[in-house]
Amino acid sequence: MTVLSTSNKTWYKVKLTYKKKRYTGYVYSAFIKVTRTTSKKAHLRKNENYVYFRKTPNGTPLKYNGSPIMLMGGQSMTVLSTSNKTWYKVKLTYKKKRYTGYVYSKFIVIDSTSATTKATTKATTQQPTTAAQAAKSGYVNEDYVYFRKTAAGTPITYNGSAIMLMKGQALSVTDTSNKSWYKVNLTYSSKKYTGFISSSLITMGTYKEPDGNQTSDAAFEKQLSAQNFPESYKVLLRKLHAEHPNWIFKAVHTNLNWNDVVKNEVNVQGRVNNLVNCTSSSPNYGWRSQTVGYNYKTDSYSSYDGSTWFAASDDLVKYYLDPRTYMSSASSMFAFEKLSYDSSQTKSGVEAILSGSFMHNAHPTGSTTTYSSMIITAAQKSGVSPYHIASRIKQEVGGSITSGTNGKNATYPGIYNFYNIGAFESASGNAITNGLRWASSGTSYNRPWTTPAKSIIGGAMYIGESYINKGQNTLYTQKFNVTYTDCLYWHQYMGNVQAPTTEAWKVYDAYKSSGALNKAITFAIPVYKNMPSTAMKMPAANPGNQNNYLKTLSVSGQKLSPTFAINSTTQYTVNVRSSVSSATINASPVSSYSTVSGTGTKTLKSGKNTFKIVCKSQSKATRTYTIIINRG
Repeated sequence: MTVLSTSNKTWYKVKLTYKKKRYTGYVYSAFIKVTRTTSKKAHLRKNENYVYFRKTPNGTPLKYNGSPIMLMGGQSMTVLSTSNKTWYKVKLTYKKKRYTGYVYSKFIVIDSTSATTKATTKATTQQPTTAAQAAKSGYVNEDYVYFRKTAAGTPITYNGSAIMLMKGQALSVTDTSNKSWYKVNLTYSSKKYTGFISSSLITMGTYKEPDGNQTSDAAFEKQLSAQNFPESYKVLLRKLHAEHPNWIFKAVHTNLNWNDVVKNEVNVQGRVNNLVNCTSSSPNYGWRSQTVGYNYKTDSYSSYDGSTWFAASDDLVKYYLDPRTYMSSASSMFAFEKLSYDSSQTKSGVEAILSGSFMHNAHPTGSTTTYSSMIITAAQKSGVSPYHIASRIKQEVGGSITSGTNGKNATYPGIYNFYNIGAFESASGNAITNGLRWASSGTSYNRPWTTPAKSIIGGAMYIGESYINKGQNTLYTQKFNVTYTDCLYWHQYMGNVQAPTTEAWKVYDAYKSSGALNKAITFAIPVYKNMPSTAMKMPAANPGNQNNYLKTLSVSGQKLSPTFAINSTTQYTVNVRSSVSSATINASPVSSYSTVSGTGTKTLKSGKNTFKIVCKSQSKATRTYTIIINRG
């Protein structure tokens, strides 16, 4: 309860909460023990910006309009509790709304205190305090801290330069009577000094080296700036840091111009690096290239691997090429996870990735070793992440066993290829056979792969030696080679433009199911020069058929000039005698999904007559043809 008045010595006026309801009334004073607690006016240190305001100590940030609240230096607040020495409970006003939550104590400067009378039913003993205290151990809690001659005075110098203390500097705190400036003794460059340091920059106790598992909000901001992450990256990385404060983000400055990267990665005739899966139920016309592998005259597409893989559109390639695409969620972020061996990745995590496939909790025919155990062994021998091996195998061979993984291929019996290495793209769909040909020849990487174990272990060794050890050590850089400069834009493991995302999801699920999602995981994120300020947008998958060409165009009984041909031109001329008073325009679209307007019989005036014929595709894209009929 809170005591409101003690003017009546027998009955104290109080307010309290009973069964979630607030009441004001009187209680017999003999049953009440009055104690004193203090709320403290404070502010965020002036040099601390972008500090998260959290729901619980080191918990998730409070949000405003869906985004984490990030406090700026000088933000005023009231400290409600300092019982947790690392995280103070505070209340504050943010954008005219009141909030209560937690802020990292080192970022808070106490201004003044105001007493509030509280009451309990148990007796307490108040101990006297003194301003001058016995010396206590402490340490500096920030870098580049001035050590001053007097409270708020000029810095003490060493060899003519101001002493600047670094985080962890040991101190002996001799006087805390000035709440803003503590008097301390310390040793600097083997010499002993006495002076003053701002109390907010001192933590009592013995400094412990950080375990590397967690980064404070302020330190995180410094890391982002020190690595020259673009501002558009920082916004996304802050949200990820709020969710997973132990994650480590490393900028990989490629020194490549964004437009050059796009030019070299989009599909062109003779170089098709990026494919997208399209079926009759999910045609994904908006994701298919309209310039590569597409015949606008017949409205037909050429496939590049089997019958369902087509050249991806420029917009889709740019979307998956943009690193910001993957920073939009924690799951897709694993496209940037470093793929070197990690002993903390478990067999249960591997099984989580294999879930839904023929390999889940199973072993090959004739073997007592499970697929997951083979993958763990492969990881140890190759130096490759076991989660990456598992997700790569599942990505390549799918959920069902095939002639590439059961040893029963008619052309290459007894041969296995769990990675589709050497399975080059072919319209005739013989990728599996080509992959088995590669697996059966040569002696490198444990070949020939005559058992599943040989294939799984040998394939991992191939990936480690051919990609990860050459700098293509993330899912992203295995798809888009912007790091292995000997084969820039080539030497790319997979054709599927969406592979980094789908594999990343599998790895994320493995971490989550094994309870390791919040450990210190390192992500290597490419940065390009002259990037657009905003992220690429994903094109609509099925906006409808985009063909807006005319298949035929004519004027009855007349001759067009030039003669109509699909895509030759959209401008045509017809000359008629003055005795001709009307003309009939005819047109039909290439695609049965398109519509045509502007046709029919037209009245002609003397001289020039202009008519517009519009072909509108299913996706609403229009192409306008013009016919000029000169009468007379």
